[in-house]
Amino acid sequence: MTDAQQSILDGVHDLARREYIMILSDECREVLQRLFAEHSPKRVLEIGTAIGYSSSIMALSSDCVIDTVEKDCERIAKAKQLWKSLGIVDKINAYTGDSEEILPKVTDGKTYDFIFIDAGKSAYKRQLEFLLPHLEVGGITLCDDVLYLGLVKGDSYPPHKHRTIVRNMREFLAYVENHPCLEMQLYEEGNGIAVIKKIKSESK
Repeated sequence: MTDAQQSILDGVHDLARREYIMILSDECREVLQRLFAEHSPKRVLEIGTAIGYSSSIMALSSDCVIDTVEKDCERIAKAKQLWKSLGIVDKINAYTGDSEEILPKVTDGKTYDFIFIDAGKSAYKRQLEFLLPHLEVGGITLCDDVLYLGLVKGDSYPPHKHRTIVRNMREFLAYVENHPCLEMQLYEEGNGIAVIKKIKSESK
């Protein structure tokens, strides 16, 4: 990453923080960059493009091609402007629409060695279940915000407005922990980060 590219990303980061635009946490960025340094993924899927911050980091951290999905057209437009300014627009394929509706088309005939999920928290389990056959053995799935405001750990009763997300996230983590093809490392930094590795193929 050049100094000019880093300066652009720093500006986007600061803008997002000022305007309360949801991007990955600083802690998740550190984990993401470490994983890319260790594994050098080639084929990446991202769910939750937002304004293109995380996909830009991934594109600049590895010689990879990225498929990214976002339902907000305005955010995709901003992301494309960012990718163009960074000189990485040719590395990223953007798809606009609800992830659960368009993922079958996006992933048809493809496998990935890295998946980043950072969109609707209640959909994590369904998305991973669908995507698991498209993740190569040895591939990594990174999920941000899995401890959701610190409410997910333990079995305490969450406030009503957070109850559905907390319940679904607990089910997601239990699904991963008990899946025979997956290993998970859970970081409590930030809002909770799950690094999930596919260790073997699913039984037919």
